[in-house]
Amino acid sequence: MAKLVVISPPLAGLTHGLGKQWVTIGRSAGNAFQIVEASISGQHCEVQLRGNELAVRDMRSTNGTFVHGVLVTEAVLKPWEILKLGDVELRFEFAAPAAFRGVSPAAPEIKPAVPVAAVISSAPAPVVPVAAPAAAAPAAAAAPAVRQNQVLLVDDSMAFLETISELFETMADKSWKIHQASAADRALAILQEHPIDLAVFDIGMPLLDGVQLLGIAHRRHPDVKKVILTGNASESRRAECLANGAELFLEKPTTPDGIKFVFNVLKDLLVWQQREGFSGTLRHVGLTDVIQIQCLGRHSCILSVNNPQIHGEIFVEAGVIVHATAGALAGEEALFQLLAMSHGDFQLKHFEKPAARTVQGAWEFLLMESARKRDEERNVLAAEDTVVITKSPSQSTPPPEQVPPAKPADTEKPVPPSPDAAIQELSAQGDDIIVVSTYDGEWHPTDGGKK
Repeated sequence: MAKLVVISPPLAGLTHGLGKQWVTIGRSAGNAFQIVEASISGQHCEVQLRGNELAVRDMRSTNGTFVHGVLVTEAVLKPWEILKLGDVELRFEFAAPAAFRGVSPAAPEIKPAVPVAAVISSAPAPVVPVAAPAAAAPAAAAAPAVRQNQVLLVDDSMAFLETISELFETMADKSWKIHQASAADRALAILQEHPIDLAVFDIGMPLLDGVQLLGIAHRRHPDVKKVILTGNASESRRAECLANGAELFLEKPTTPDGIKFVFNVLKDLLVWQQREGFSGTLRHVGLTDVIQIQCLGRHSCILSVNNPQIHGEIFVEAGVIVHATAGALAGEEALFQLLAMSHGDFQLKHFEKPAARTVQGAWEFLLMESARKRDEERNVLAAEDTVVITKSPSQSTPPPEQVPPAKPADTEKPVPPSPDAAIQELSAQGDDIIVVSTYDGEWHPTDGGKK
């Protein structure tokens, strides 16, 4: 017989028997071993008997769990050792069965099945022919194997996981294959290794909480249906989880009817399939593409948009954009900010009518206006990044400024330049000129000398 015994006054003598199941210890009434003492948390720790040892797991208690005076998150307790929870000490008492204490059980009496006289009789027994066994009937055709739904339950309490898993398996009549994970790394490994259909997360997880785990799982495994099942429900948590990919946000059940309700909701979510149209996952698409699909099809939905910097929603009613939010912004300004995002995640949610309509324009005009604003921003950025390079002036003497000749009067006849003047003008440019002929109305050959 194994048990935990409280040895700290005034609760000394309070005991609880231990078995193979996980046992929760805490101040709240829902624990298997309730210890009403101020230093003990509502759900302080959980323990499980393993042979003659006791496994201990702290449940993020306020005042800690101690073994040998050392604060622990997980530990193993030997018989007669002390476990300290807050200010309360408990002793692990273990009474081994008789076989473990070196006492051999009594040997059973052996009775012969056949009288001795019959064994020593010299007369041989007559040989009776044995008929050949009838041919076995052909085995019935094996029933087609029914695929089990792969369900992942994630909670930091092993006691809760064991209890809820057994109940769900019984209710599902073995149509569910349930996987358990008490830490985020194990949950992600199971999602990677198995074709999980439904993942149920608790929010209160050590190191990496359930909301962060939900976001990672949603990005890596968008086709897996995800549900939050928590004992710490709030409206802000609900909105955050639904925005990060959760299909449902449920409170942990505390009654048999509550457990049945949660199971029926999860079962309905598993078997639900889209009955019309196509389903799938779009990757690396622009928000404008998604909005056009929804507006052209005259659908109603809420397009939830997220990236590390901002979260927003675009409300589409019967193919018309009626409302948008982005952080503290609302209306067209929020819509343009969301459409200007270069990356992020989106999710289509069921339409809920907004409190007020803040977007009035036609969706075609809004998308074109958004594109125009993005082009303007890119042009401004490009202008700011442009470097103007000026060419330094040449060190050589600039050519003399040429004065255009005066325009002759209409009555005057243009006078052709003299040959010597033309030669001097060409020579001024720095080249050697060989004159072979001149023209002053008539051609005159020369001696070909240099000028």
